[in-house]
Amino acid sequence: MIGFIGLGRMGGAMAAHLVAAGHQVLGLDPSPGARDAARERGVELVGSVSDLRLPVVMSSLPGDAEVEAVYSDDLFRALESGALCLDLSTIDVGLSQRIAGEAAGAGHRFLDCPVSGTSVHARAGTLAVMVGGEAGAVEEARPYLDAFSTSVHHLGPNGSGLEMKLITNRLLNAHVVAIAEAILEMEKAGLDTTSCIDLLRQGAVPRLLDYKAGSMAARDYSPLFTVDLMAKDLGLADARRPPGPVGTVAAAILRQVRDEGWGADDIGAVIEVLAEAKTK
Repeated sequence: MIGFIGLGRMGGAMAAHLVAAGHQVLGLDPSPGARDAARERGVELVGSVSDLRLPVVMSSLPGDAEVEAVYSDDLFRALESGALCLDLSTIDVGLSQRIAGEAAGAGHRFLDCPVSGTSVHARAGTLAVMVGGEAGAVEEARPYLDAFSTSVHHLGPNGSGLEMKLITNRLLNAHVVAIAEAILEMEKAGLDTTSCIDLLRQGAVPRLLDYKAGSMAARDYSPLFTVDLMAKDLGLADARRPPGPVGTVAAAILRQVRDEGWGADDIGAVIEVLAEAKTK
């Protein structure tokens, strides 16, 4: 039996997958609409955290205040001894680590388990889960997390899952803004955006993690597409029209890495400039 706190778009879908996997799920949410939808999916509703006298509780909540309010003495006293607490929310790393300490003090195990994906992925059961906490507790949690995900990654001690989730969302935001700039350029150039987006899907852009991330992490700049060639192409693009904000910053970083002598190396060498900036 599992307690699930927070039955909104994400939590409600995850709770439904747990039910479908054969678990009895007791759910809690202040929203009548969320409660009704969860009930239709087979979740049994309770009125307060004191009703969750269970060995496992999961939560999917909007932010810091909600998570801090839920993981309180009332919940810790209600749970069975040595209960497993899985927080799927995206919250402050320090707060999550503090709650993990409080849970341990009450005799329970707490894992930060933020997810990568939207409500679409939650409904499909294809989320990726990033977990921070003690290894034994993570292994105990896997069968529950597997019910609504395609991958569960243990990244280290408490807080590690959230650290990676925040890094992931910063990267996601940069990608979204860069895509927006590209679409605006297509429009200004009078191109058909549908055809151009289809073309982009066939090239290197969707596979950049495959092509670049590993070699950049290894600081291997064996040339596939050199800094000098990219600088040349950016110059041609600039001659047509000025770049947007993301393009301007990215071009400045490329120029700097070229000026520092990396022109013949792969464009992954831009990480050198960023590493220098981090140490200043």
